[in-house]
Amino acid sequence: MPVIPKILFANQDPAKNGDCLQILKQYVGEEDIFTCSDSAAIPSIIAENDVNILFLDLTIYQHDSIERLDSIQSEFPELLIIAAIPENARLLEQQILDRKTFFYVTTPYQNSDIQLAIKRGLAKVGASTTNAVTEKRERLPAFYGIIGETAVMQNLFDLISKVSEDDFATVLIRGESGTGKELVAKAIHRHSSRKNNNFVPVNCAAIPDDLLESELFGYTKGAFTGATKNKTGRIEYADRGTLFLDEIGDMKPTLQAKLLRVLQEREFEPVGGLKATPIDTRIVAATHCDLEQLVEEGTFREDLYYRLSVIPIHIPPLKDRKADIPILLDAFLEMHATKRGREKFTLSLDAMAALLTYNWKGNVRELENLVQQMAILCSGKEIHLEDLPERLIADFNPAVIDYEYVNKILLVSETSPAETTIISNDLPPSRTTLPSQSEWNKGQVDFKELINDYESQLIIKAMKLTAGNKKEAAKLLNLKRTTLLEKIKKKNLQGMWEES
Repeated sequence: MPVIPKILFANQDPAKNGDCLQILKQYVGEEDIFTCSDSAAIPSIIAENDVNILFLDLTIYQHDSIERLDSIQSEFPELLIIAAIPENARLLEQQILDRKTFFYVTTPYQNSDIQLAIKRGLAKVGASTTNAVTEKRERLPAFYGIIGETAVMQNLFDLISKVSEDDFATVLIRGESGTGKELVAKAIHRHSSRKNNNFVPVNCAAIPDDLLESELFGYTKGAFTGATKNKTGRIEYADRGTLFLDEIGDMKPTLQAKLLRVLQEREFEPVGGLKATPIDTRIVAATHCDLEQLVEEGTFREDLYYRLSVIPIHIPPLKDRKADIPILLDAFLEMHATKRGREKFTLSLDAMAALLTYNWKGNVRELENLVQQMAILCSGKEIHLEDLPERLIADFNPAVIDYEYVNKILLVSETSPAETTIISNDLPPSRTTLPSQSEWNKGQVDFKELINDYESQLIIKAMKLTAGNKKEAAKLLNLKRTTLLEKIKKKNLQGMWEES
């Protein structure tokens, strides 16, 4: 049975935030909730009561709040922290995201924010309080096909839910190419009351300018040469549904003016038409461009910009949520490897470290393409560093990789691609990388010694992670228990994991 987590609610005046405390009490017993208004007492309360989740309002500190947060995270690395920050504190928000704090909410508190934060926290802590290595926690479900368990993605899902409740206001989705802007638009549609009507996507950059107008607005018979019958435009086809305008920044100015009228008047005129037709279409737009810069340059209408961005949504790039990479890998492997009739392969430590340190300019789309490529070209059961494309390893230097950071991500995600590398990813880099060029030149490479030493470290690490449980360590290593026992005896490793 999982242990009931203990929560510390640290706030300048907990009594004034009774609603928040009541929400917490809905999920755990009153005896498992502690309150604190003295910032100096927070560490001692955590230590004395084995607190699992810290709900920390950063306004409890008069100054140096980020430094205090860093100190707590350093002292209690297993602690899940839900940080509360003032609304519109953009710099503080970015600092929180940079530190990969488990979750954050804004003040004044919103009940829905508190509920989402604590449910996510309990889902994670509830599983890790039993056995973080050998017992996998329940995976948080994908949100309408969007995969992500980091705080920024959970906040995005919550925002999508709120946006969907109002199915009239326009939405502007911002994000780099490959982040999944159309997936977010579909999620908004499918979560709204319009879900039973059409979702109509239009890529404004893919359709030539001279055709885009008729595609959007349709045309009447005889409107131009070749118009032999009426054509329904996509705006009308999306009536009572959602029209998704992707790459809106590439729309030409004359069409921008016509689209503005649709937003203002809720009606449209087909090409060649003389009468406006009322329309009930929600418009969701997306772009990877800097629309503010385009407005300054005069290539995008300022009035249209403000009409579109009634509700702005930003999708974080993959480089800002790298803890989701193992989870995404697992999903893409399931999708692309198994459908090709092959087993899901795993990644070596250095291969996984390379993926976690790569910049991912193509974002999630680039990661999925990589998995497809490996599923087709790599025949082994494990992907090694040399199997990865050159662009991924060109700047990769195993000697300077923070393997503790890699280990933390893999232990938190506990996904299939990392299962076989989870046990060795914080070993000294000298034992997990190829010998240096000088060692090769001097003929100092001892293959058997290197393999034997690395194998010993794997066994020691597995035994350490399982607190000496040989049966569980054998599972981690994909070995028979008898084989593991023979290796421990042969290598004289008995008890070494207790010393490391």
